[in-house]
Amino acid sequence: MALRREITARLTNLLRKNPQGLSITEIVKKIDINRNTAGRYLDNLLISGQVEMRHFGMAKIYRLSERLPVSSVLSLSSEFVMQVDAGLRIVYLNGPFVRLIGSEEKEVTGKNIEFTKIPSFFDNNYPRLLASIQEGTSGTPSRGELDLPSCERSFSYRIVPIVFTNGQKGASLIFEDITDRKHGEALLRESEEKFRALFNNASDMITLHGLTETREHGTYIEVNDATCRKLKYTRKELLMMTPRDLVAPDSPTGIGTNARILMEESHITAETILLTKDGQRIPVELNIHLFEFKGRTVALAIIRDVTLRRKVEAQLRLMKTSIDSAYDEVFWMDMAGNFLYVNEAACRETGYSREELMAMTVFDLDPDFSPGRWEESVADLRKNKKQFFQTRHRRKDGVIIQVEIGSVYVTREKEEISVCFVRNITERNRIEAALKESEARYRSLAEASQDMIFVVDRDDRVLYVNRRAAAFHHITPDEMIGKPRSEFFPSDVSAGQLRGLRQVFSSGEPVRSESPMATPDGEILWFDHALMPISDATDNITSVLGVSRDITKRVVAEQEQRMNEEKNRFIAEHSVDIIHRLDPHCVLLYTSPSVKTLLGYEPGEVLGKSVLPMIHPDDLPGVMQDLHGIYETGQQTIISTFRFRHKDGQYILFESTTRIIRDHDGTVKEFLNISRDISGREK
Repeated sequence: MALRREITARLTNLLRKNPQGLSITEIVKKIDINRNTAGRYLDNLLISGQVEMRHFGMAKIYRLSERLPVSSVLSLSSEFVMQVDAGLRIVYLNGPFVRLIGSEEKEVTGKNIEFTKIPSFFDNNYPRLLASIQEGTSGTPSRGELDLPSCERSFSYRIVPIVFTNGQKGASLIFEDITDRKHGEALLRESEEKFRALFNNASDMITLHGLTETREHGTYIEVNDATCRKLKYTRKELLMMTPRDLVAPDSPTGIGTNARILMEESHITAETILLTKDGQRIPVELNIHLFEFKGRTVALAIIRDVTLRRKVEAQLRLMKTSIDSAYDEVFWMDMAGNFLYVNEAACRETGYSREELMAMTVFDLDPDFSPGRWEESVADLRKNKKQFFQTRHRRKDGVIIQVEIGSVYVTREKEEISVCFVRNITERNRIEAALKESEARYRSLAEASQDMIFVVDRDDRVLYVNRRAAAFHHITPDEMIGKPRSEFFPSDVSAGQLRGLRQVFSSGEPVRSESPMATPDGEILWFDHALMPISDATDNITSVLGVSRDITKRVVAEQEQRMNEEKNRFIAEHSVDIIHRLDPHCVLLYTSPSVKTLLGYEPGEVLGKSVLPMIHPDDLPGVMQDLHGIYETGQQTIISTFRFRHKDGQYILFESTTRIIRDHDGTVKEFLNISRDISGREK
């Protein structure tokens, strides 16, 4: 029901005249309207904000509102305000809104919103905004945000249902420019994203944890990805833990001590050991700061895994110890020849203390280095980066020693350093000189030897031959050295030699053999071959030394001896006489088969036994006398007659001729005896 303006005016005038306020009973008495109508009008005025109501006991007291007019307030606001009625006619726009849309108040006030610049100003956002306005005039509030690309601005808006003084419904639109806020929020989001990216992509572990009421380390508030990855916990698991849960119990720095220092100084740097989920120990460096976050004190910890650093430090310590303890002398020098570092070996070999050497220059130590030569050496080192040479050093006691130096050019920032490794080669040079002298002496012996001497490497190439070996092939040593050994021998002979060489290379043991070889003239000669391994300093066999001695005469003599022995054996085994070989104690070494025929013994029955028990007891003294005579007179042959016992016990008379075999110094070596049965002749 439309409210009549005159009734509203009468009510407001009445309340204006009674600023202390009136009850509804007092109002209806003074204005000729009924109580229900008055209540309905007062409610509308109350809703529109034109009157205020307070309770006085059970009564409601109404009075005019002591407020500024809404239009006055809205005109002072920095927000953009517009009011429309239910028909979408613009009732009010404040100055900021008018300027925002680039219009004038008179051009828009009282007009339907559709016929103003507002639709074009809000462009694509207008349909959504219009729907919200229509909902607002129907009593539904709303709020939202919209972006205007055309002016590069952003707004938040609120749409509030209102009732005008005439009781008609409408809506208030309040826009707030949030461009700066959104820009700030975007920057904040970007900053947060950057922080989050840095936080989670940091190689160090980063954690944020609170502190308990007792100022102990509390549970984790946040951890980065590196913390989860290195400690092998999930983020959810870590956010239920405290630093105390991760620190190894035997860590050198206690977590409680850290907490106390942290509270006192707000910052702490320490080293400790963390335990991963699977029990692995990780040495870490902690850098913890305290700060206020959302009204509470928290600790930000940057945790660096120092496992690699510890290893590098250990390697550096080992390297320094190795250099300090190295067998060779080590000197670091600048380009002016000043010593920057010397190791223990340098002090030991030169006889100077470290302090004395550090106060010296290369010119004090090396009697051969003049400033001019030093400048040449420095220029060469800068160019080639490495040097290797021999020189002399003067010890503190004045003794001159020979040294071998290897220098390396090193730069450290802008500093040039020569790192020198020095070895005392005085003894080595003496040994090498002696070795050269020995080699020359043995080479002379080898060249003068009648044996063939040669050296062959693993590739079966000739490294050395003496003149005798080359002469065997009617060529010079130079024509053989460096060539394959197989070129100088027939294939069958070469194959046999190769087997022997391979045996030496594989076993490392000398090999001895004898074999015939044909000379280029076709003459067959016999040689005794001795193959011996030659090793390098690491005991690797690099070559084989061979010595071949001509044994043709010996072989021929042995062959003739064998032939004679065969002849003698044939005669002995077919002789009717008994032939014995006895040692100096008359023990049988050999007896001919005729011992069976004449005495009834198998040869095996008497070999290794003394022959004396077989002689008749009456004849034995004479036999012994003859034997002693041999020793005393030096006779070569004696003839004796005595009786041998037959196997059946009877004695048979024999005539025995004994020849004495002596060695080179005249000592009796054995007896050769031929005994003939003369029993028939005596009869």
